[in-house]
Amino acid sequence: MKKIFTLIVMLAATLGMQAQDTWTVAGEKSILGASWDPANTENDMTAAGDNLFQLVKTGVMVTANESGYGFKVVKNHSWDENYPADNALLPIAEDGEYTIYFSFNADTKEVGARAQKTGDYVAPVVGEQTWTVAGAEAIFGSSWDTGNTENDMTSADGINFSLTKEGVVLEAGVSYGFKIVADHSWDEAYPADNYNLTVNENGTYTVTITFNKDTKEVDAKAVKTGDAIIADKIWTIAGVEELMGSAWNNADTNNDMTNMGDGTFQLVKYNVAMEAEKNYEFKVLANHSWDENYGENGVPGGENVKISVETAGNYDVTFVWNPESKELYATADPSDPAGITAAKNSNLANMILYNLQGQRVNASFRGIVIKNGHKVFVK
Repeated sequence: MKKIFTLIVMLAATLGMQAQDTWTVAGEKSILGASWDPANTENDMTAAGDNLFQLVKTGVMVTANESGYGFKVVKNHSWDENYPADNALLPIAEDGEYTIYFSFNADTKEVGARAQKTGDYVAPVVGEQTWTVAGAEAIFGSSWDTGNTENDMTSADGINFSLTKEGVVLEAGVSYGFKIVADHSWDEAYPADNYNLTVNENGTYTVTITFNKDTKEVDAKAVKTGDAIIADKIWTIAGVEELMGSAWNNADTNNDMTNMGDGTFQLVKYNVAMEAEKNYEFKVLANHSWDENYGENGVPGGENVKISVETAGNYDVTFVWNPESKELYATADPSDPAGITAAKNSNLANMILYNLQGQRVNASFRGIVIKNGHKVFVK
């Protein structure tokens, strides 16, 4: 028995070592060789002891940028957890060849970088640039994918470029964003803010996008070619991990909202530990994609909505979303300290009930339900 126990302990220790987190630097192509790519293993950091990690890039040719080249450190090749909240910046004082040292403290989440000049700048040989449209999946077949060659633009004169997408189903009032990127990279993209295309009625459209590489002017036109039925949408809340259980995870089905049948959608997160006077941020998005998301005041792609409490404690947080009015808000009520209350079925017949996943159920449901923000056991 003792040998078996020892073997289990050794196996657990081995698995723990194998499950060590991977930290990767993702940022501008000029300093990392790939543009904001969290999956690029060439930019994985190595452990330096005491939960410190580092990455050294040698022979990097960069031009001066006093504002700084942007980068972040991401966990396990995913944007779900990344640091710092705003991009870290590495300023470069003069053109040259550099060795760049990136550092990260996994305990404090402190990110750092310094650049040491090692030689003169040698300009790369630049050929004709490729211009690609990256944006909403509904138009371009993939979501904000700079590498999708099917969205490369064509030109007859080398100055004016265009891309036409046919049979595109668009919904009235929805903003479909996109940018024009050079050489399949976010390092050069236009316009500075997304270009947002909207239509006045549901339908099937031919969308034509134009771009002038000299003036950097972007334009788009949508011509309706037929009718279309817009499918019902799945609405999901994505936000900070303390609130949602996962960090800004658009694919987390645990945070899908329930259609209340009155034009609104709701999601309840129970027993959330919240600190006093701290802002917890979130947004609502459609069909598990960032292509259509709403923030403060129902603005497409707008600022995050925030919720806070005056007193630290555990709270039941209810999110409410109205797709018609674009109203999004959340309320926090102290969790029931008494836990579960027993109730008779006859008292539940005309009440709105939810299961522990925040999904609406009817009075025939047996087990633990949520009634008026309290846990109730239905016999």
